[in-house]
Amino acid sequence: MLAFVVFVLLGTSDVVKVEPDGIGRWRMTIRASDETDPLRLAERLRPGAANLCGAKGFYFDHYTFTLDQQMPERQSSAKQSDKMTLVQDVVCGALPAVAAEPLPAPSLTEAETLALNARLETLTTGYFSALDEGRYADAFVTADDAMTGGVTLSEWSEQQKRFQASAGAVTERRIGRLTWYSNPPNAPFGHYGAVDYVASRALEDECGYLIWYRPSADAALRLIRQETTLLPHNLPAETRDTLRKAHCIIL
Repeated sequence: MLAFVVFVLLGTSDVVKVEPDGIGRWRMTIRASDETDPLRLAERLRPGAANLCGAKGFYFDHYTFTLDQQMPERQSSAKQSDKMTLVQDVVCGALPAVAAEPLPAPSLTEAETLALNARLETLTTGYFSALDEGRYADAFVTADDAMTGGVTLSEWSEQQKRFQASAGAVTERRIGRLTWYSNPPNAPFGHYGAVDYVASRALEDECGYLIWYRPSADAALRLIRQETTLLPHNLPAETRDTLRKAHCIIL
């Protein structure tokens, strides 16, 4: 089995070592005293890489390099040459296609927003109804991993059961303000629909918002975030009012 090959580049004094690095992969090492730019030095390896890969073609993958800077001996004024060692990975085959950068989603018109609001209300009502009725799988399927944290349906269902037991059953829920954002800063491109809501429960009142997201106009809306504030019934009225004004919408 071939461990490595050593050859000298034609017309130069460069010595190149070639080692197999897996199926269709090679590692080429070159040391030169007349070149200190790793990219230019790598160009010298192209004929050898082409010979290794043949008709399959090749591309350069990762590389590392070291530069040994020589200092003149104390007893001599002659400057010695710097030496660079480059280790270049070579992959046989075509260069993988680079995924195109996503484009911003088109800004929503007023008419599109009105049409989407109906969809947003339907999705939100369906999500909450599924939770209230214990149909956790139906609620789970609408949520993205960003919302669930990547847990399994079983784990997520248990989380919801514990929450329902601590907060009590819903006696009333109202959907409030609907707000749309197109390509907000510091977030992936797309349309974001925010739904503010309030709910009365047997043991605690609840308020918060949901965020639904689609990357493009032809994609489905997915639930990516839910923020919840709970107001226990035994809180002093003044404290409840302060928390509600700070965290909840006022219908």
